[in-house]
Formats: sequence, C-alpha cells, structure tokens
Amino acid sequence: MDLRRYYQELRQKEAEIEGKEIYVVSLDTPDGGKAGVITQVPKKLGCKLIVEGKARLATTEEVEQFEKEQAEKRAEFFNQEFARKIQVQVVAEPSMRKSGKSPERE
Repeated sequence: MDLRRYYQELRQKEAEIEGKEIYVVSLDTPDGGKAGVITQVPKKLGCKLIVEGKARLATTEEVEQFEKEQAEKRAEFFNQEFARKIQVQVVAEPSMRKSGKSPERE
C-alpha cells in the first residue's frame, strides 16, 4: 500500500465533503462487513472508511429515511419509558378517613 497516495486520497475526500458529521452506508467486505447499514460518523472516520472501500457516502434520500426511522424509534422508546414510569396513587376523601365509613353505608 502506497501511504502517500492513501493520505492524499484521504485529504482530498475530506476537502470534498462538508460538515463535521457525515452519513455513510457500509459495503460488503471480505472481513465480514455487512452491506447497507447507514451510520452517522465524524467526517474524518467516514472519509477513512470511504477511501478504504468499506463504505460509501449516503445519498440525501437515504439520510432522510434514516433520520425518519431514528426519530420514530426515539419516540417509541420515550413513550415506553413514560408508560413504565406512570404511577397511580389512590387517596380517600377526607370525610371518609375520619369516620371510617365507606360511601355505600352512609
């Protein structure tokens, strides 16, 4: 591997892409990489994956779909957490506590 060429490609890719974070789509690799997984990564790491042939830059449509799915998953998680934390407290009326009578017997 020619290190000069590798780092030149890496710097060139970093200059092409804007932003601090990018979305990449993994590619099928001989070392077990699973194709089609979208991930948000720092630009430096994403460019490294692209130059090494382990990922490609995600399209705008893929990013929108990914963010929509993530928002739905977050909302579902928060709804489940909220439902888990709900507590019910039963409080008797003050008049019932003093007399010890139930409302049916009065």
